[in-house]
Amino acid sequence: MTKQRPDDHNPGVMVSDTQQPIRLAQSERLARMRLARSTNVGPVTFRKLIERFGSARNAIDALPDIIARTGGKRQIVLATREDTIAEIDQARACDAKPVIIGDPEYPAMLAAIEDAPPYFYALGRVELLTRPTIGIVGARNASANGCGFARRLSAALCEAGYVVASGMARGIDGAVHDACLQVANTVGGTVAVLGGGVDVVYPREHADLYRKLCENGCVISEMPPGLNPQARHFPRRNRIISGLSHGIVVVEAGRNSGSLITARFAGEQGRDVFAVPGSPTDPRAAGPNSLIRDGAILCDSVDVILDALRVSLQNNHLREGIHHFAIDNRATIVNGQSDDFSDITKSIERDASTGTIDDSSESVDNQEETGVNDRSRNEGRGTEDVLELLSTSPLLIDQLIRASGMPADVISTMLIELELAGRVERHPGNRVSRIAE
Repeated sequence: MTKQRPDDHNPGVMVSDTQQPIRLAQSERLARMRLARSTNVGPVTFRKLIERFGSARNAIDALPDIIARTGGKRQIVLATREDTIAEIDQARACDAKPVIIGDPEYPAMLAAIEDAPPYFYALGRVELLTRPTIGIVGARNASANGCGFARRLSAALCEAGYVVASGMARGIDGAVHDACLQVANTVGGTVAVLGGGVDVVYPREHADLYRKLCENGCVISEMPPGLNPQARHFPRRNRIISGLSHGIVVVEAGRNSGSLITARFAGEQGRDVFAVPGSPTDPRAAGPNSLIRDGAILCDSVDVILDALRVSLQNNHLREGIHHFAIDNRATIVNGQSDDFSDITKSIERDASTGTIDDSSESVDNQEETGVNDRSRNEGRGTEDVLELLSTSPLLIDQLIRASGMPADVISTMLIELELAGRVERHPGNRVSRIAE
């Protein structure tokens, strides 16, 4: 029998003595996808079933007994073979490939979390998923200074050989991905985790960024292709961003920001949490400042992150066959605790109460993780939009012009209006800042 061991170059991948990764059989791949899409089977229940029965095929065979143990209170409706194949065909039509837990491409860090997605779809450079990753997230209504700092962090991390993950949202997320894509000839890269289907561009103004990510980065989603994002999908998306990463950096976030959800997930998953401090008079600094008070690592330069990553990689104990499940575990179950499905039935109950992936509720238009509506983008950008780009830290007016995308004369007029209204102040060196309210 061929001996298996963890691959030294790909954490979490089991290899034989011939150095070839052990791949799932096609029948098992399809069975795992069917099981994952079944009613009342969430990520935790899926993991428990695979660990208990050794394979998805065995778990599917055992479903009638498990349902009987629940007293019929919760039914598991198994996804049909036809529906699953149709989903695969839809993904193939947009060049997306399914990455299933057990595949060599499945990230070991993500596989280590309790509620790891059973599978997700990927577009672009799938090889980025197995490289050391750091997540950077933040406010959608980010200031120009905040976006600039996020850009510098992201570019430096890519140049150091790391992959940077984010959520392709407006503001900080978009700045992070764009900065990584502009760093040429590095072994780093960027991964975007979407809240909707891997082929659904949200927000719409990131269509060009999405195209570049598909070409030179990687885009992933656990949702079926074609599914429009819904507000409740974003927290699920956030736990994947943190799950992929050795640590999460929060750059600007209000007290109710979804970025704080990502930071909480990171803490629960045993990952480092970094926070960029800001002025106490800027509402966008409330989240990071609160995280620092609660013990997050104060991040004022990329060196802070790199130092922590070196320690994390040296002490990484996630390299021990995370993807390896017994091929057939039925014999040990028969001789063991086949009558006790209590942990699985409890998990099914939890999944039933949280709901499953579907497209029945409203899609997200101008709202995201927190469900807070943005101002209509159709009204054009005005003085309030320019004010959002400013913080209490002085910013060069030239940088404000570039960040806003508006002509210099328009910005000049708006700054005069804001100055007369007592909302901004000018500083030496052609700089301007927002006055704390």
